[in-house]
Amino acid sequence: MRDPRILLVALCLSGSASLAQSPQQLPKVPGYTIEVTPLPPSATQGITHLPLEVDIGLAEQFVKLGFGPNVLGQRGFHSTQFLTPRLSTVQAAQLVRVVTEYGKFKGALVAEGIKRFAGRVSGIEFGREGSPVLYFHLPHWTHQREGPLGKGAGSRISEEEHAKLVAELRQVFVGELGAQEFGPDRPNSRTIRVWWHHS
Repeated sequence: MRDPRILLVALCLSGSASLAQSPQQLPKVPGYTIEVTPLPPSATQGITHLPLEVDIGLAEQFVKLGFGPNVLGQRGFHSTQFLTPRLSTVQAAQLVRVVTEYGKFKGALVAEGIKRFAGRVSGIEFGREGSPVLYFHLPHWTHQREGPLGKGAGSRISEEEHAKLVAELRQVFVGELGAQEFGPDRPNSRTIRVWWHHS
């Protein structure tokens, strides 16, 4: 009679061998395919800071076009719905100044508010949803904060620390700078939407 432990090991090995099959051998679910292509090391070569820096001259033109008459003071093309890519606090602060005033939104004051969160957020998107809007991306881990790339993973940011940061954002952008809407862009999200109405 065979040793049952040897039989159990053989069964486990045969099961793991079937799991190690290449993607072409795995059963396919109709209508769904997943392909993963690892990026070569050259894809991230030269990236030393996050978020990536954008051409601020082009970004300013983009925002001017988006806000159109409100910024350029003339009729013509504009967009009521647009967002920049994720920006650093330095670039976001520079960009919001392009919109001098839009209802309660005052570009210079909002820029100063943004600077208060330097090094504590992952990045900021700026744009328009009818009126000016900011999306603050808040990190889950310390190594996800904007700035120079570190080596290895940082420490997890607690829910308490996250809640304090959200409360401070609310105080600055709603309490001091008059934003009419403030909150996560979806349930349980660490992206905070801040929006000003035109009136």
